[in-house]
Amino acid sequence: MTVIDVLRQVEAFQSLSDDELSAIGKLATEKRFSYGDQLFKDGDSATYLWIVEEGMIDLRFDLPGRDTSEESTLSSISVNKIIGWSSLVPPYKYKLSAYCASSRCRVLAIDREPLREFLSGHPKTGYQVMSAMLRVVGNRFQRLQGSADDAPFAPVKVTVHLATCGISAGARDVMKAAIEAASGPGVERVVVTSGGCLGRCVTEPNVTVEIQNQGAVVYQKMNPEKIRRIFDEHIVNGRVVSDWVLEGGTR
Repeated sequence: MTVIDVLRQVEAFQSLSDDELSAIGKLATEKRFSYGDQLFKDGDSATYLWIVEEGMIDLRFDLPGRDTSEESTLSSISVNKIIGWSSLVPPYKYKLSAYCASSRCRVLAIDREPLREFLSGHPKTGYQVMSAMLRVVGNRFQRLQGSADDAPFAPVKVTVHLATCGISAGARDVMKAAIEAASGPGVERVVVTSGGCLGRCVTEPNVTVEIQNQGAVVYQKMNPEKIRRIFDEHIVNGRVVSDWVLEGGTR
């Protein structure tokens, strides 16, 4: 299969002509990985836009001081799907870490700078690609939101609202801190999951804490330090941190 054939099967490029696909294909390099290999890590410069040709790629939260594991996987990306869209969006930093999750993985890595130059020099093509990319990202977030309903039973459920507005306000860092706190000493049977927008974008990042046989509490304007305090005081010791509760955010 040629590079053009691969690109033609990717949603973000399906509307492009063969000449446009050929131009983008010249910017791509094929890379191969084995199970457990890291493609990139959270915080790295987003040098490439990646397309999965073969295998499965896991996007994970890496927890400081801990080996990565499948338990920290937020999303699994299959063949003909894109990862690394941060390469096209300032500040051009990867927000998750990517690992090969199958026996072997084969990917196309499209160099960010020449791709951005090509899209800028061809505004119609750039608009088509970026519009399709937004649909891809939007659909991915919808699936993440739906996964919250499938979370395993636990006495405590912490939902970090990861819609676009929440992510822009720093919800990814809150999610990472929540996952780390949930695996800390003295914390048992807590599930951390993602959810959609609550319709209160100005108060993002929002976090909902649900403890069995108690009402849900929604916290507003969270950051990593605050979510760690929520774990210490609310989840471990049962004291709601009222200063950060969203108005009307208890039920």
